[in-house]
Amino acid sequence: MINKAAVRKPFLMKMWEHYPKLWKGLIDFGILMKYRTLDISKLPDKIVLPSSTVLFVDAKENRGRALLIRGGVTQKRLLSFWQHAVETVKPDYIIDIGVNYGECIFSVIYPKHTKIYGIEANRNLLTYISQSRDAHPNHSQIRIVHAFASDSDGEDKLFFIDNHWSGTSSASYMPAHQMVDEVSIKTITVDSLFKNGMENGTVLFKVDVEGYEAFVLKGMKQIFENSRSVLGFIEFNSEYFEKSGVDPNHFFEYLNQYFTIYIYKENDDIVKVKSLKIEKLHEMFGSHYVHTDLILATDEEMADSLTGIEKS
Repeated sequence: MINKAAVRKPFLMKMWEHYPKLWKGLIDFGILMKYRTLDISKLPDKIVLPSSTVLFVDAKENRGRALLIRGGVTQKRLLSFWQHAVETVKPDYIIDIGVNYGECIFSVIYPKHTKIYGIEANRNLLTYISQSRDAHPNHSQIRIVHAFASDSDGEDKLFFIDNHWSGTSSASYMPAHQMVDEVSIKTITVDSLFKNGMENGTVLFKVDVEGYEAFVLKGMKQIFENSRSVLGFIEFNSEYFEKSGVDPNHFFEYLNQYFTIYIYKENDDIVKVKSLKIEKLHEMFGSHYVHTDLILATDEEMADSLTGIEKS
């Protein structure tokens, strides 16, 4: 039976959207506690990450300020997976769709043979991304694309830039508060970046695009079919999928064609599923609302080793 009382996260999300000044105050308090010996108007604009790489942020924007508070680490689950995957797989291609400030793409040092691509739709973040790329040891291998990743190329897409919290900028819905810029941006398929082929390479990717994941992954079909192996990390938020008009089971049917799927439970344990349906997630999380992360793998044996799951 679904426990509807367990549905707490949507309430917090709505509080975040409707009361941006409250949340800004809380973040500013965190900034004050961390930088209490520093004039707040002179906050640093860069963070040295655990890998010794550098991340540049906008200290006037809430997500940038949150990254300052947390030393550049706000998604421990993702960064742990990403570091382990890079070290283990030594991929030929890295693709980060939804770069934001680059907390993921700039978090590790890559092998010298790796070709690295980042796609970001928010024009306000490009200056900081470019600074982080230029300071990265693999800077000559990194290409940043300003576009909206989707399942078609060259269309004009309405995109909502959330000036309150850059991480919730989206094409899926307009945030409820007034700190939003509506802009038009060209769409691109990830496949179009590799028209000359991927030489049967290994691919590691991440997608975090606030409910538009289904469209992005449909635009990666050739990569899935032509690569030697593909390993990916995506966010799944059922509320955002609903706003995008995407049936989760249709999305999972598409994924099931290519991948074994690994699901993060709330305690960060990982469960392997070979044919995922939304009902399985409802049962697992005890709620109609599901917000979690998925690992997608074409090489099940490699993914089992990476996640610590015993071979089935």
